[in-house]
Amino acid sequence: MKSIVFLGTNKSGSSYEGIKAAKRLGYETILLTNRTIFLEERECFQEIDDVRLINMSDTEEIFSAVTDLIVEEKKFVCFISFLDEYTYLAATLTNIICNSPLTIEPLKIMTDKILTRNYLSGKSYNPFFRVLNATDTIIEEINGLKHQFPLIIKAPQSNGSKDVILVEDIWECKKAIKHLHHKNSDSPLLIEEYLKGPQYLIEVVVCDSTVTIVAIVEQEVTKGERFIITGYSICPKMSLEHLSGLKETVFSIMEDFQFRNGTCHLEMRLTDKGWRLIEINPRMAGGAMNRMIEEAFGYNLAEQTIKLYAGLVPKFTKEHENAVYTHYLIVGSIGELLKVSGCDSAKKQVGVIEVYTKAEQGQIVTPPRSMGQRYGYVLASADTKDQAKKCAINGAHQIQFYLQPI
Repeated sequence: MKSIVFLGTNKSGSSYEGIKAAKRLGYETILLTNRTIFLEERECFQEIDDVRLINMSDTEEIFSAVTDLIVEEKKFVCFISFLDEYTYLAATLTNIICNSPLTIEPLKIMTDKILTRNYLSGKSYNPFFRVLNATDTIIEEINGLKHQFPLIIKAPQSNGSKDVILVEDIWECKKAIKHLHHKNSDSPLLIEEYLKGPQYLIEVVVCDSTVTIVAIVEQEVTKGERFIITGYSICPKMSLEHLSGLKETVFSIMEDFQFRNGTCHLEMRLTDKGWRLIEINPRMAGGAMNRMIEEAFGYNLAEQTIKLYAGLVPKFTKEHENAVYTHYLIVGSIGELLKVSGCDSAKKQVGVIEVYTKAEQGQIVTPPRSMGQRYGYVLASADTKDQAKKCAINGAHQIQFYLQPI
């Protein structure tokens, strides 16, 4: 049997749906992971044929595990990861071992926000930015930016809104820099202009230099301690024609990266000066994104990504067009989770397709400082965007998190 090797996965969402897709397509699924739960609860992950527990932060150990699989005479179709930290390595292994033509250099650049900004320096869609090195005189750097506020400060490997901070003045800027340097004093920081305007996520697949915009997803941003996306909307009526200049900008970005074979997703804002790139990630979006796209259009993006990595041609023929909205669940205070109620009631609400919660009894939950601190979602579908949103939020209102304050 032909095998696909996955470098890491989450327990749910797009990354695990990639494993399900590979299994559906008839491949043996092999997972390299550092998470013991995939061995301890094997019965919950039946789509995984073989789990190898290794130190995923040690590249040499990953290579050793791959060598073991070669010795076992596994017939590899591809190596793949739906997680940022392993996408470049997985694609590199696929090119070397499976003789595939994935475009790997852009993936390496996309995993580092400073590399990305520098690579795209001078492009009209690339916002103002500055790199603050750990050895720089911080006060001088900040004073030079006093006319640029508000600004965004990021760590170069930040993802899921983690280590992404809005600062309104010099005092907040100093505080944010001190916080991020405390976490990693040797890492440079990225300072960017704060962009205003509606925000969109764009899923892109490139096959033999043909760029396909798979989905355009409007995002609703909740600003607390961090920027957290709490709502995602796919509206078939919101086509490229309604978003003037988006197609041209996305195609320009792909060409500037010389991206010929691979997948990525972009987050962009439509500002009063045109489209600006917030960030680009070397994989499809996680969480409920795969399910949303499938409910909206009928094709499974995780499955088509598997096909692309396996050397096949992905297909994006729309079987239907539905408006879909996903509302994410967050909490307003910190505490120990006693129980979650209302999920069954939420599932019975009109338009609701899926209800998912991941917080477990006894877990400490907190207001979100990253996307990972969203504790579930309600996905709904309807004829229009507004109806789908109303259905999802109505379902979410049925769900209650009971907390013991700490």
